Amino acid sequence: MNDQRMVPMKRLLTFCEVLMTLLLACCFAQAENTLTLTPEAMKTAYFAEIPGETFVVITYRTPYEKGCFTDYASDGAFSGEIALTSSGEGGNVYVEVQSLIGKVLAKQQVNLPQAEGFAKPRGNSNVRVREFTLTETPEGFDYAFTAEGADYMVLDCHSRQEDRSVVAYPVDDAGHFAGSVTMPLTYARTQMTIRVETGTGAKKAEAICYKGYEAPEAPEQTPGRLSGVIVCIDPGHQENGKAVSEPKGPGLDGYGGGTDVGMAMGNHTLRREHIVVLEISMKLRDVLLSQGATVLMTRTEVDVFLTNQERAAVANDAGAHVYLRIHADYANSPDRWGMSVYCPRNSDYAKAVADPETYAHMGQIILDHMKQAVGYDISNDSGRVTVTDQFIGNNWAKPACFLVETGYMSNREEDLKLAHPAYQQMIAAGLADGVYALALDRGWIAAGE
Repeated sequence: MNDQRMVPMKRLLTFCEVLMTLLLACCFAQAENTLTLTPEAMKTAYFAEIPGETFVVITYRTPYEKGCFTDYASDGAFSGEIALTSSGEGGNVYVEVQSLIGKVLAKQQVNLPQAEGFAKPRGNSNVRVREFTLTETPEGFDYAFTAEGADYMVLDCHSRQEDRSVVAYPVDDAGHFAGSVTMPLTYARTQMTIRVETGTGAKKAEAICYKGYEAPEAPEQTPGRLSGVIVCIDPGHQENGKAVSEPKGPGLDGYGGGTDVGMAMGNHTLRREHIVVLEISMKLRDVLLSQGATVLMTRTEVDVFLTNQERAAVANDAGAHVYLRIHADYANSPDRWGMSVYCPRNSDYAKAVADPETYAHMGQIILDHMKQAVGYDISNDSGRVTVTDQFIGNNWAKPACFLVETGYMSNREEDLKLAHPAYQQMIAAGLADGVYALALDRGWIAAGE
């Protein structure tokens, strides 16, 4: 065969080799993700290898319950145990590993064995239910009701994160029912809907409550690189706001109002900003205390009300070096993402701290360290610093003040991450690094202290 006829043949062979390589690469890419389930009575262990992912969503369902939760693994190897306390009868359990945008990365179904000694409840449950009350707890809720003549009743428990049923039995011969139910996957301050049903699923009563929040106890302050630095943390908003008109700031004209104007809500988790930023703030408090800083909090609970001026007064009265106002953002577009920092500009208090250029420089220090801690690049694409008179709480602050937007709750990925303790801890660590760098920059401490 001559050379001219060999050329197209060689090209065809090269094309086929490239095509086969691509097909094999696709096959291997699809085979990279694995999920293994190890079922036992009323629970299953899971192990998933998802290369390239650090956060995933685990979903599960049995004939009796379902739920979802976000998991974190720095190396893409996710493992844990799924409690299936409503599935004592056994049956199939189906588990999916999804990306934060809902793409299925791995899935598996196994048979769950029946729990030893399991027996379906028997007797009468078709009775009238009276005086049904719920009391929130940090673990879930306490319940009480009266159902005279009932041998048992079923509590159907629903939240955004989980659905499960609990069999309840009377505590006395008068038909009084009382007890506690844990909702382990439900986020703090998330609404739960509880129905009292018969054994055949007929609704007899219904009520709602919110999962409680318990502030973690502060650790001891220990000497460290931030010894001598005073930080005031302001977790933005509060659960129950009021419309309050406040002066815009010292040296500024006009008034502003509504302490909870613009409070964000997660598009996917449905969590409200006030509780997410409180959780982040408490982690930040603990990191700063462990590094020697003196820390003040404007609030540590959800059921408080503070105006912008009252919050700023906490920082002012303490003589704080820096005032960090922790928030989460929201945008009409679900594709918007990133972090931002807002600094005050023209109030008398702001001018006494720094000129706008210096304020922007300080804000960039805080923002860059926070971005680096969560793995974002430090370009403006992932958020920027703005020096503005827009925020009343900033304008009334005498210390160096920064309103920190930790991410967009309107973005599904950031919404899910902002609710996860590991991501909250990353943000807290980044902000602490930023405070340290700022303290060096401003001369509040010396290097090596």
